[in-house]
Amino acid sequence: MRVEELKGKLALFKFSEEIRPDLSLFQIYKDEIWAIVTGIDDVGVWIENPAYELGVWWDDKGNLIPQHKQVKEKIRANILIAWRYIKAIMDVEDERFKKVKSERLPGFQAYK
Repeated sequence: MRVEELKGKLALFKFSEEIRPDLSLFQIYKDEIWAIVTGIDDVGVWIENPAYELGVWWDDKGNLIPQHKQVKEKIRANILIAWRYIKAIMDVEDERFKKVKSERLPGFQAYK
């Protein structure tokens, strides 16, 4: 198995203790998580959070929304985890894990 073959697949990640205090910034609440790999490069692995809660500050025209009218929305976000913070990655050799069609992933919601 080559790590490049994980792109587009659901994989289990185990992160190092060093990054644990920073994970909540990315709405990751444990040091292990199931996530879809969206990219791999020399810096690290890109993983997807399908429901990242982000405050919406601008309208469709680019105008700033007054603070009292700002809302949080769930958006799809990609997060780069540097190689040095990844202790292990597990790929499951089962066809059900090759392509994920569900919007609800076990990692970001169930591990909170």
